[in-house]
Amino acid sequence: MHTNKNAKIPSADLPQQRTAMRVIETNLTNTQLNAWFDHGIGVGGNFIDLGIRLHQCTVEQLLKRLSTGDCSLSFHQQVKAAQTKPEHKIKIIQAGELQNLTLVKYLHERAIDYSTAKAWCREILFTLNEQRYLAIGFKNHSGGYELRNAELKLSSSPKDLTYIDQGGDTIHVFEGFTDFLSFLTLNGQDMPDDFLVLNSLSFVGKSLEILQQHPIAKLYLDHDKAAAKEVAFIKQAIPTVEDASDFYNGYKDLNAYLKIQQQSRSLGL
Repeated sequence: MHTNKNAKIPSADLPQQRTAMRVIETNLTNTQLNAWFDHGIGVGGNFIDLGIRLHQCTVEQLLKRLSTGDCSLSFHQQVKAAQTKPEHKIKIIQAGELQNLTLVKYLHERAIDYSTAKAWCREILFTLNEQRYLAIGFKNHSGGYELRNAELKLSSSPKDLTYIDQGGDTIHVFEGFTDFLSFLTLNGQDMPDDFLVLNSLSFVGKSLEILQQHPIAKLYLDHDKAAAKEVAFIKQAIPTVEDASDFYNGYKDLNAYLKIQQQSRSLGL
């Protein structure tokens, strides 16, 4: 999964606005797939899951309202409206060696080692709504990319987890690729272990089969309620899995911990 160091691509200006960008692909409410995924919050599922979230009710309440033809339940109308909206599709134009100075500066702000990021990531030129952007790209198992720069956090299709199989007995699991890069920055990038980057908590279920193949599995998820729920789910399914996030207790995630550590070192503390 190492990059081609000879590949070069043109630089592009980053968007100046700092507004939150939320992309939901048109097929997320596709009635043929019966599936949806919201990249803004990293959650997906079937139509039942969507109905529960939209109307804030239980499965039983939703099914009862559907069966009685409740007119206040606008689930189908909302799905139809989503299908008729213009498509906001990310198109990858080019992938090359990570070298743009603005992106390198972003890595520095996140305290991530540049050589580590260059080994595992690509510099991605892409379009969204006919506008060109440049971002750090981390490839997933299905060929899509997680896209990051100082202004945006997006994903190209298809969305999936990233499994790095190096033949190790130990596997380290991360919620996002910045935490994966933070871990390597702290421990060195030549670790012989396997790595799994979920890219979304919605892929926890899919990750279980991979985790079961390893005698030792360690989790480094965020310190929030959503991640805690998934840690409990994983440990219930595979009791031998270890929650290895204790060393960054008090921090939102592994990258937040890394930034404070780097600041302390620069101050000589």
